[in-house]
Amino acid sequence: MVDFPKTWKTKWNEWDIRVTVLISLLLQMLLIMFASWRRRKASKTFTLFIWSTYLLADWVAAFALGLLCNNQDNSDCDKGNQMHGTNKIKAASVAGSKHSLAAQYDDKLRAFWAPFLLLHLGGPDTITAFAMEDNELWPRHLLGLLFEVGAAFYVFLLSVPKNPLLAPTLLMFLAGIIKYGERTYALYRGSLDGFRDSMLKDPDPGPNYAKLMEEYAYKKECGLKPEIEISKEPKDAGQPPDEVVGEQENKSREDIPELQEAYIFFDKFKGMIVELIFSFKERNESFRAFIKKPAREAFRVVEFELSFVYEVLFTKAVVVHGCYGYILRVICSCSIMAAFLSFFFLSKRNQFGKVDIAITYTLLVGAICLDALALVMLILSDRTVVQLQKYQSCKWISSFFVKVPPRRRWSVTVTQHNLINYCIPNDHFYLRRIMDRPSLLGKFLEALWLDPLARGQEICLQLVDEVQYTWRENVTEALKEHIYEQLQKKANSLAHVDDPKETRRVCSCRGDWALEERGYLGDFGYSVEVEFDESLLLWHIATDLCYYTDENTGKEDHEVADANTGKKDGKEDEAVSVKASMHRQFCKLISDYLVHLLVMRPFMMSTSAVIGKIRYRDTCAEAKYFFMRRPLDAATEKRKSFAFTSRTRKEKSEEKQKIACDNLLSVNTVAAKPAEVKGDRSKSVLFDACILAKKLKNKVKVAKRWEMMSEVWIEMLAYAASRCPGIAHAQRLSKGGELLTFVWFLMTHLGLGEQYRIVAGHARAKLIVEK
Repeated sequence: MVDFPKTWKTKWNEWDIRVTVLISLLLQMLLIMFASWRRRKASKTFTLFIWSTYLLADWVAAFALGLLCNNQDNSDCDKGNQMHGTNKIKAASVAGSKHSLAAQYDDKLRAFWAPFLLLHLGGPDTITAFAMEDNELWPRHLLGLLFEVGAAFYVFLLSVPKNPLLAPTLLMFLAGIIKYGERTYALYRGSLDGFRDSMLKDPDPGPNYAKLMEEYAYKKECGLKPEIEISKEPKDAGQPPDEVVGEQENKSREDIPELQEAYIFFDKFKGMIVELIFSFKERNESFRAFIKKPAREAFRVVEFELSFVYEVLFTKAVVVHGCYGYILRVICSCSIMAAFLSFFFLSKRNQFGKVDIAITYTLLVGAICLDALALVMLILSDRTVVQLQKYQSCKWISSFFVKVPPRRRWSVTVTQHNLINYCIPNDHFYLRRIMDRPSLLGKFLEALWLDPLARGQEICLQLVDEVQYTWRENVTEALKEHIYEQLQKKANSLAHVDDPKETRRVCSCRGDWALEERGYLGDFGYSVEVEFDESLLLWHIATDLCYYTDENTGKEDHEVADANTGKKDGKEDEAVSVKASMHRQFCKLISDYLVHLLVMRPFMMSTSAVIGKIRYRDTCAEAKYFFMRRPLDAATEKRKSFAFTSRTRKEKSEEKQKIACDNLLSVNTVAAKPAEVKGDRSKSVLFDACILAKKLKNKVKVAKRWEMMSEVWIEMLAYAASRCPGIAHAQRLSKGGELLTFVWFLMTHLGLGEQYRIVAGHARAKLIVEK
């Protein structure tokens, strides 16, 4: 047992409560300022910071409340000992008692700190849950609310006799209970059950079938000749709401029209998260609103829409925005201000310690600042802008507010992971290996030898790989336009199709639709007819093999054309080359992104999570064995002379991958197929992908090849988006968002989702009697 010096213990007993309440206030400040950034930052370091702050905020506040309970108990015991002791003990206690009159006043003052901890446990408006799992634990928070309020009230009761701070303590109690109650209710509303229950409409029994049949039978018994005429509900959903298309003058006010439209669609389609179904009317209305939108505007509307979903699931927005929410917020703010004023006057009449007075003022000012920041964020929120647009006199105010919040509401990046890059052996020179690590965390793990420990014992192996072998790339406007263009093409092909089976068939395509349009389904159809994870890995490796071995992308076709026609048009050549290069980059980005989801986010690939991981590991094992037998001699020879070169890490990595791809393509795959040699025990697709890459290079010219491959990858992206569970999409909103979620919402708005299962609506039946 460690025996600390007595002076340390004395200092800790004197400062433990003071330090913990101030740390609790600091954590609340950090959360309210930075928690909302996580919707647009995908940094692992920042996520770790928010996660640790979120957990510490609850732990420190609960710990401080426990210290207060212990302190009041000790104080009460000391006073009891003094009352029942002898006169000699009383005289000694007057001379040197630990709890002198000033100390007793300080105990009363510290009891005033208990409701501040309730206020801190209520948390800021910017974060109620770190992840979706926290929402499901709302019963635990409800029990915590009862327990923590009971503990704080216990501290208050022990200080009640002759407590000079009775009024401000009760006022802060009211504010603390309101804040904690708001958080608990927000957690319930963000849980799956609460979220689903909030969207369920009243039960719909439909038209009264029994009554119609009774009338029909009665008319027939009376000797009449009744007939039932049935007309289906019209499928024309009318024009989109007036707020969307009616106010063209708002187009000049930056994002307000898109924000209004996003809120309307959010209110209708938020049920996608819990897999509710929608009607053909909602499909038609959404289709008309999106089919002619430019890509930038469509992505912007979905960005706002997902921002509203994020607020419902991870913040107090659903509690605060509303009549009762505004009333509670006014009561809370008034209570804090009244507590500050009453303490200001009462503290001058009592003998409180200067240090504790300063800490109490810090807590009061901190509470006021937190409340003021919450009020500012409430006023500047997207929901407030939308609500102010309903009033003609307030529109100019909302147009000012919409300029203040950050314009970006997601990270606009995608995480990348590459199989060949992962399998290439590390450099034997230790310092050079450290310098080539893709991230600071990767260097840290390598320097502390945590990397070999994790791999040797298979502890947190996926986490280590995610830190060291993933990176992020920006989603460009050109990529957004290309994705949206392909989705629009599919949507237009189904615009006049009422058969839900056909819609599901088109949505279930994962490359075959694009290959069929290009006329290459017979050549490459086998590669997209296998299981999705196998098809994904096949095309991922084949894309890399083509990417690193195509030197002059887009120029070969024009050299052939110029030889045949004798014409040369430099500008046209350059344009096609740029276009082919752009499609090449699209393929690389989407390929690495989907493999990252397959390996690091298997819950978003639920249809192929387990077998996909097995197939990936087997492929990696074969690739590592191959590269071990054929080391990248050319790359190592160039770098033997000097450890540090002027080339960037990316250039070094690409050089290695190019040599690795050349080595793979040099393997003779004509004599026998890999499956015939290896059997089916190993799920590796490494050399099957080599066969696919050689076919692509031989049968399709470069420019057309990359255009076709980009369409195949977008189709795979759309397939993965539609198969990913709604809850998995929602989980990623708090970590920067995913491109996959944007594609999912865009598909639904374009009528490509499988959620539209109400295809007939109510029929209109009339009973006609012939006279």
